[in-house]
Amino acid sequence: MLKGIKGRLGFRFGGSLIFLMLIMMPASAVINLKESIKMALQNNPSVISAQKKAEAAGARLNQAVGAFFPTIKLDGNYGKSYSQPAKMQLTSQTPSGPVTATQSFGTDAAANSNGWKLSLSQPIFAAALLPGFQIAQKSYDLSEQDFRKAIQSTTYDVTVAYFGLLSADKFLKLAEDSLRLARSHLSQVESLLKSGVATRADLLRSEVQVANSEVSLTRARNVFELSKNSFNNVLGRQLDEKVEIVDEVIEKSNALPDYQGLKQSAFENRPDWKQYITGKKIAEENLSLARTGYLPTVFINGQTGNQYTEYPSYNYAVNSWSVVGVASWTLFDGLGLQNRIKEAAANLEAQKASEEQVRNAIVLEVRNAYLELKSVLETIDSAKKAVDFAEESYKVSDLRFNSGVGTNLEVIDAQVALAQAKTNYLNAKFDLAIARAKINKIVGKEVI
Repeated sequence: MLKGIKGRLGFRFGGSLIFLMLIMMPASAVINLKESIKMALQNNPSVISAQKKAEAAGARLNQAVGAFFPTIKLDGNYGKSYSQPAKMQLTSQTPSGPVTATQSFGTDAAANSNGWKLSLSQPIFAAALLPGFQIAQKSYDLSEQDFRKAIQSTTYDVTVAYFGLLSADKFLKLAEDSLRLARSHLSQVESLLKSGVATRADLLRSEVQVANSEVSLTRARNVFELSKNSFNNVLGRQLDEKVEIVDEVIEKSNALPDYQGLKQSAFENRPDWKQYITGKKIAEENLSLARTGYLPTVFINGQTGNQYTEYPSYNYAVNSWSVVGVASWTLFDGLGLQNRIKEAAANLEAQKASEEQVRNAIVLEVRNAYLELKSVLETIDSAKKAVDFAEESYKVSDLRFNSGVGTNLEVIDAQVALAQAKTNYLNAKFDLAIARAKINKIVGKEVI
């Protein structure tokens, strides 16, 4: 059994090492989403902390494995010692009266001594060892799931920050285009005003539109800077570091994932659900561990050694060995054992009682994410059609105004409608990217 345990540990630590090697990569001038995620996993403190905690849990598991093996100790000594001889006065009765004599015991000289001792202690029956190992193993599983959660959370955060930056860049360009259109229309109104076709009111209305577009552009620039800072922060870079990202194509797919399949994947892959199941098993092992207090513990201890002592006039050596079986059985500890068992049993029941609550929370998250994705997929086509209609409407209104048939207000309204339609379409596209990332996070693996 222990051989299998060691093999399993080697595989797990090897897997963690391979993962860390995969995420190491140099920074590039222009990075895409996958490279951004790899960079964040390399630098993110929560990921590093979770990985180190998993290593610590692995070390505790190794300690639990080591408890099954014997403990071997080798002790040695070398030194010089002196002890003054002991003196004893003895008084005896004689026909002539009491006579006192003084006798000395010991050697009045320093002694050289050296020795060694080899000892071994091997558990023969220790009921607490197996539950202790099971708890350490499951605690390691918990830390692995924490590591997975940190990776998934960081991946989602990077995805949101990446598309947030990409969205901010698109909206900045959209604001620049809107300002360009407003200024172009203002120039047209100024020319028509000189020719007597447009009115002073048309000019003022067009100037207001330009001013509003300038305000929108300023806000878009600020949002872009904030998005850049957020992106650098989640990647663990300097906030003012230059950012260049690839314009990821967000393709719409009409295929909506199966809701029941998403729920099943969530219960198969989500780290927090696996942690709940593991936590329940740990509570069961804690109860088993508490109950081992009713059983005895048996060890076998053995030792051998030699102690050599040398005086100027004589020397002596003592060789020894012993093999001893030691048994310990606690018969009564002031009701402590009974209450430890009662505590462990209550903790297990509390863990079981929360299962339905945890399950319902996961189902709710999956359902909300599914409905959000469904809503975005249903919206994006309409948003694209609105852009096409708004562009055509703007062209018609601009042509009518230049021909002297339409009004200035029609053109401005068409400009506003076009900007809003493009905004809605961009929002829908980026909402789609985030909704997909959320689905992957909630079900615990990449399904879209």
